[in-house]
This record gives sequence, C-alpha cells and structure tokens, in this order.
Amino acid sequence: MRLIELDPPPSSDDLADQVIEILRANKRRADTYVRVQAYVDDWGEMMATGPVSSSVICRDRPRVPDFETGKHFFVSSWRSNADDASPPRIKATANYLNSRLAGLEARRSGGAAIILNRDGTVSEGPGGCLFFVRGDCLITPPVTAGILESLTRDTLLELASDLGLKIEVRDVGRTELYLAEEGFYCGTGQELVPVLSVDSKSLGTGEPGPLTRQLQESYDDAVHFRTKRYQHWSTPVYE
Repeated sequence: MRLIELDPPPSSDDLADQVIEILRANKRRADTYVRVQAYVDDWGEMMATGPVSSSVICRDRPRVPDFETGKHFFVSSWRSNADDASPPRIKATANYLNSRLAGLEARRSGGAAIILNRDGTVSEGPGGCLFFVRGDCLITPPVTAGILESLTRDTLLELASDLGLKIEVRDVGRTELYLAEEGFYCGTGQELVPVLSVDSKSLGTGEPGPLTRQLQESYDDAVHFRTKRYQHWSTPVYE
C-alpha cells in the first residue's frame, strides 16, 4: 500500500479480528480460503489515494487434487511484469492480468505456466512461487527475480532449513529447469503442487519427488496445528 500510495486501512490487529469474526460467523471448521483486500472507494479519480475501504471474505477451499498427483508445466511466452513498470512484489489485483494471460496460454497446452522475467531467468507461476531440486539442493529464485514476496515461499524456506536441507536462493535459467530432478509450485490456494515436467521434459522419474513429499508433510503438519514447533503461526478461531 505504501508503494501504490494508498491511505492507511484498518490496523493489522483490526483486520485480524475481522478474519476471526467472519470465520466464526460462517461456522468454518474446515479448510477455508480467506481474502483480505483494501481498495480506494472512489469511482472517478485514477490518482485518488483515499478513502480506503477494506473487505474480508471467506469460502470453502478443499485441497486441490494436484497436491497429490502433480501437474505438467510449460514456460510461457508472456514475461513477468518489470519492477519499474508494474512491480510484481506488490500483491495488487492489476498485476494478475499478466498471470491470467500466461495461465490461459498454458491451459491450452494442458498444464500450468512458468513465467520468465525480462532477463530470461525464472520468475514464478501465475499465482505461486517455484522451487526446484538439483542433486541434494533446493533452489528457488530470489525476490529480485520479479516474484511476489510470498508468505508460503517464506514458510517453506523456514521448514526446509529446519529439516536440514541445503538451500540456494538464486537466479534459475530456463534450461536448468529441464535438468532438475524434481520441483514444486507453491501458494496459498494450491499449497505445494509437484512439478512433473517442464515443456514436456520429465523431471526425474516424472512423479512427485521425495523431497517434495517431505516438505508437503512438514507443511501439512504446520498449518494443521500438528506440531508444537510452529504453533506461533496459528491463531485459534474457537476458544
């Protein structure tokens, strides 16, 4: 909001209270998608910075089948937004037009999209970040590669570190994708989706890899409150 110069919304504490309130009001006791949005409540002035309103909505969001089966990916002909054009690190609705174009193109090929940045290195997918494995090393592009600064990505980097995995945050070339033994796509909605192939070239055996499965299990335990180590990430809805 600072970057796009919006006036302040309710405080983080107020928004957190509203999330709990709407979950209780809807009697949610299963996996749920919650969306918090802030917007300028003005219909006429493009440069208006206020008044700012916000909304919190929730809906049923069961786990996607791709979590178990994995998915095939294709490098898109559409490039990611540049930081000096429409900064992709901002979670702004306008940036998702770029993602939509890449996603529609990949769907016609029967899979999901991998988007490159202006430098020709790997950026992200239409709604999530990417991780790949080469040897015993988990690799993901940096925040300077034109990615959204993802909470799910941060979560997985911490989980991987706690599991003692070797991690590299660095630029990833397109052809390096074809040499990876495994990979996965991550975000709020899809959680961790195994990457089975890139541009019809199988990663490893073409099945979800062991390191991906290990991180899926660790992530599942953390978000479903089955381990004390990450209980500070959780907030009770019902006392």
